[in-house]
Amino acid sequence: MKKLLSIVALFIALQATSQTEKGAFLVGGGLSLNTGQNTSQFSLAPNFGYFFADNFAAGANFNLSFSKAGNVKQNEIGLGPFARYYFGKTSTKPFAVTEFNFLNSKTTSGNTEFKNNGWGFLFGLGFAAFINETVAIEGISGYNYNKFKDADGSGGFSLRFGFQIYLNNRSVDDLKTNVLGK
Repeated sequence: MKKLLSIVALFIALQATSQTEKGAFLVGGGLSLNTGQNTSQFSLAPNFGYFFADNFAAGANFNLSFSKAGNVKQNEIGLGPFARYYFGKTSTKPFAVTEFNFLNSKTTSGNTEFKNNGWGFLFGLGFAAFINETVAIEGISGYNYNKFKDADGSGGFSLRFGFQIYLNNRSVDDLKTNVLGK
């Protein structure tokens, strides 16, 4: 029984290690919907990254946010780089993350429209809980700060949930075989 448990533990550790190895890709993001009395917000945050070294990924993220409070509507678009460093060799991997975004915002209130540009960043910690060999559910918490031109900056605690798909060479080959029949 001990041998069987040791073999299973080794297999899981090897699978988790290959998910964040050099040359692998990650694709995913998060989605959020918040509603309240006379208020609603929808956000979509896809990303794409590449593992330049074992456990170190960098890439680009894209953020779309739409909100409405009474008769005030705001649309925000962000684009920028991110970097992650993963720790451990288990099926739940903690990671450190930093993101930077260039932001464009448009606010409409009745017939008045205001556009503004700015930037934002996030420093945080997260976890990736793998539900199979390539898909992980993840959570990130950290400090988020945004600053727009001619306006005071604002920052605070940020919490978000999403998913990632981790593709290494073996999983890409499996995908081609199963989906494309090649």
